[in-house]
Amino acid sequence: MKIYQGFRDKRLKKRPRAVAIGIFDGVHRGHRKIIQKALGAARRSRAASLVVTFEPHPNKILRPGQKHPILMSLEHRLRLFERLGIAEVLVIRFDRRFSKITHEDFLRGLLLKRLGMKSLCVGHDFRFGFRGRGDARYLRQESGKRGFGFSLVAPLKVRGRTISSTRIRRLIERGHLRKAEEMLGRPVSVYGTVIHGRGRGRSVGFPTANLNPHHETLPPRGVYAARGFLGERELAGVIHIGKRPTFADRQASLEVHFLNFHKNIYGREVELIFIKKLRPIRKFRDKAALAEAIREDIRKAAISLYKAPFTDYN
Repeated sequence: MKIYQGFRDKRLKKRPRAVAIGIFDGVHRGHRKIIQKALGAARRSRAASLVVTFEPHPNKILRPGQKHPILMSLEHRLRLFERLGIAEVLVIRFDRRFSKITHEDFLRGLLLKRLGMKSLCVGHDFRFGFRGRGDARYLRQESGKRGFGFSLVAPLKVRGRTISSTRIRRLIERGHLRKAEEMLGRPVSVYGTVIHGRGRGRSVGFPTANLNPHHETLPPRGVYAARGFLGERELAGVIHIGKRPTFADRQASLEVHFLNFHKNIYGREVELIFIKKLRPIRKFRDKAALAEAIREDIRKAAISLYKAPFTDYN
């Protein structure tokens, strides 16, 4: 998958393209429907499939001073785009300057003239251009005038509730992982960089990889059975989220102990898939008691991972 950094990227050449546009935070079932339509249009017209996405989230620029939590990082989104079979991704740096581009210039000058767009697929609530003046009505009119295909994807619902990134984030934060999984269409996961920790796990015989999740949404603190992906290598593991009261640590962390894996992976990117919560965080009387609890966590995790079939991301 080719990744372009903005419209001025010198590697970006005009060619026939089927385009999907959105932030796609979470790459949930609704997002995937948009992307799949673009992939279908690309196959039919023998064009390249391209996703246009934005970093940071436009709300951080348009509504400063407010909190704008995200489900996942750009790096995680890109990983999922590639799994879906997208050929190219254009990452637009959303800043004040870009926010002032008119909807006419964005469509005619950038999408049509710069990209060579032959078809466009967006979600039902998509708006673009200065003050959001570009909408579905405008795109339908322009598609007829300028000869590009246009598809508008209606919202998807699960159990009567519209799928949205905000709703999924709240479910994850409250620990409702199965409900979140239904809306995502895949297991809840987190993606981040392995960083140096304090070596607490190693001190009790169970070394862990500490993860910097880059502001991704996390489930509540606790111990979880997990699958991990280091590149394409699949690993079984136990995740700990929260403080470590046995050591009187005040700083919360996210760390994972991989079963039967002992390599140094500092600086590597890891994806962790949450399978089942095993227990809450507890304070143990000493390291020996903690080690015994971890052995039991590993035993339960192995059982959970054996019973849980792998859920296809596609």
